[in-house]
Amino acid sequence: MGVMRKRFIALVAVILLLMVAAPTNTVSAADATPPAPQFTPSQNGVAYNLFQSNYYFIGTGLSNQPANQNLIQGSPLKITMGAAAFNGWPIWLSWFNQQVTSVAVAGYLGGGLWVNYPGAKVTITQKDAVASIAVDLSTAKVVGTQYFQFTITYSSGAQIYSRLVAITTVPAPIAAISLTPRVTKPTIFWGQVVGLSAGMTPGNSTAAVTWTPPASNNGALTTTSGMATQFNSALVDATDSLIVNNVTGFPIDIGVKATNPDGSTIQSAATVTVGGLTPQAVVARENFSYRPEALDPTTFPTGMTPKYQWVITDSSHQPITPANTVTNDATFSWSKVPNTPATYYYLQLNITFSDKNGNSVVWRSNYTPLQVVDPPPYLQAVPNMQFQLFQNNAYRPATAGDLNSPTGTTLRYQAYQSQPTTTFDGNNQGVIHITGAHWTLSLAANPFTNTTTGDVLNVTPILNLAIDQKNIPVPVNGTNTVVLAAQKDDLVTTLNDQTMLFIPQTAQVPGGTYRSLLTWTVNISP
Repeated sequence: MGVMRKRFIALVAVILLLMVAAPTNTVSAADATPPAPQFTPSQNGVAYNLFQSNYYFIGTGLSNQPANQNLIQGSPLKITMGAAAFNGWPIWLSWFNQQVTSVAVAGYLGGGLWVNYPGAKVTITQKDAVASIAVDLSTAKVVGTQYFQFTITYSSGAQIYSRLVAITTVPAPIAAISLTPRVTKPTIFWGQVVGLSAGMTPGNSTAAVTWTPPASNNGALTTTSGMATQFNSALVDATDSLIVNNVTGFPIDIGVKATNPDGSTIQSAATVTVGGLTPQAVVARENFSYRPEALDPTTFPTGMTPKYQWVITDSSHQPITPANTVTNDATFSWSKVPNTPATYYYLQLNITFSDKNGNSVVWRSNYTPLQVVDPPPYLQAVPNMQFQLFQNNAYRPATAGDLNSPTGTTLRYQAYQSQPTTTFDGNNQGVIHITGAHWTLSLAANPFTNTTTGDVLNVTPILNLAIDQKNIPVPVNGTNTVVLAAQKDDLVTTLNDQTMLFIPQTAQVPGGTYRSLLTWTVNISP
């Protein structure tokens, strides 16, 4: 029994030794499905210059993530990245220093197994606020896809983890036929970082990819070569024209070019809009709230707490502090926005990040207008009307003889007490009621028709409306006629007996009641 146990233990030990020693440069060859990373990738690192000095505040993490690569078999296999790091604080402030001390390389075996990659040569070069890291893995030997993840350790003991990196090896060069650049977040704030990828077709093309940096005052790229890069937008002052003069944000085109082995090239561009806010509108006296889409989702600097502060200005960019506003939250809100002569305001958001040591940095949005619009006008009430001949201080129906007068006949308005209000929208009290501002009222009166015979009056009467101290003629032929134009306030009025209906001479009129359908329309006006 003792011998058998020794043999069994020895056999297991040999198998385990082989499993550990096997990975050289053949990690996960030809594995088409990306695995889950061994560790959850850390947030990106940041290095912020303090007050334009020679000192930097560091949020630990990778400022330049390692990028996927497509390589020809036998090509050098080197993976580069950059980590936020700084070691220049004087000794009495040395606790602010964050220096990269080591990098570990993990390769994916398959089946959920990860191992430390043997033979990796790591070079760390510290300059200013970036530790440039180069990992030399010899050459790309096995056709297929290998997956890697990197663990970076700082002098403080903090460890951060890279994204999953895919290295695809092909036996011969493959040309790119198109580029479709992708942006991880198309709209960002000033000071924020965004990832860019070339989007080559086919995906395993070995074309050399280069990126064109934007203007230096707009920000910088972490690298100008490779299938992916990052754009670090500039940290700007509160009065910078980039945020003051771009109400929809500032679009930045970042050019990308793929150069094929035969020298042919394909070019395209990725667009990032920096600012974060877009123009808004609110109806006067209504509640308003606004949470920028650029916040959902977003990744904040590692180890830092955001503090929100909204700025409100008038149309001349003078700061104001109106009542009933919430300005210290990611969502701006304003209750019962007043309708004042200043028909628009500007909004701007500052997000301040601070660490436990009191260091801070500010992301800023652009200024964008908040337009205050009047409530839409609403037609609350219009009247039904009845017209008869008024003689000897009394109303009576007009006769055929009256209507045959060579000079025509004028009938006077009286409230239409007998018209059921359920049949039409009109009221029987002569009331015209419109709410809102900036509106125009018009009226179309259809030709008079005999309610019994269907005969149409063969002349065009004129309805003279006495309204708002005006007398407005409306032809009774279906023509839409403006009654009141460019009104700026609510209107409540009642028709009076100065409203008249003039009927030109009409011979041989069948007796009966004649009716005209009135259509009132209110429209928004300047």
